Amino acid sequence: MAALLILARAQTRVFLREPAAVVFGLAFPALLLVVIGTVFPGATEAVPAFDGRSLVDVYAPVTVVLGLATLAITMLPAALASDRERGILRRLSTTPAHPRALVAAHLTVQATAVTLASVLAVLVGVLAFDLPLPRSPGWFVVAYALSVAALLSLGVLIGALVRTTSAGQAIGMLVYFPLLFFAGVYVPLEIMPPGIQTIAGYTPAGAAVRALSDAWAGDPPTATSLLVLAASATIAGGVAVRHFRWE
Repeated sequence: MAALLILARAQTRVFLREPAAVVFGLAFPALLLVVIGTVFPGATEAVPAFDGRSLVDVYAPVTVVLGLATLAITMLPAALASDRERGILRRLSTTPAHPRALVAAHLTVQATAVTLASVLAVLVGVLAFDLPLPRSPGWFVVAYALSVAALLSLGVLIGALVRTTSAGQAIGMLVYFPLLFFAGVYVPLEIMPPGIQTIAGYTPAGAAVRALSDAWAGDPPTATSLLVLAASATIAGGVAVRHFRWE
């Protein structure tokens, strides 16, 4: 535990020294919600196509998943690959701190960062646009925890298999942009064709948005969304543990 705390503090300092991580991981979700709420006319008014919700209501859970995917898919794999490429993981294996402690430290820092980003986005929505707090807070916490587990596991899987930092960045980006599409970042899920909506619901990002949206509206998330998130976390995490490259 002591080793984990020391490594987590070190990784926190590394994270805060990266402007891109701070801006896109912590601030961008809230900034995107501000842009949507102020630039698009009628963004806070109810829209029939969105089941009576406003554009801000629709995008609030999307921004939460955006921040999570940004850190988990674009930054975590590169960080793990960098540690491997520089021999940090190999050197840790000769000390009392097993390399798994460093991976755990990365996950701790990333989970904390995305939670702060999510809280910031929710507060901006509440204070700036009168967005209601999640009406089913218990289900919201469950959906959020599963979303974090699913997307961080996917990021660890990529980081477990790539050999170099550049490969981690490249593959992370190849996965990141389709995830954003299925999360409804480019086009809200509610107005996508039914076939695309169905596919989105079986992706980690799409399932996360749906589960968070349901909980925000006061409904329990569908079993499908929760199962997709749980299965994504279990499968990606299991494969990552089995095939993680320490050198």
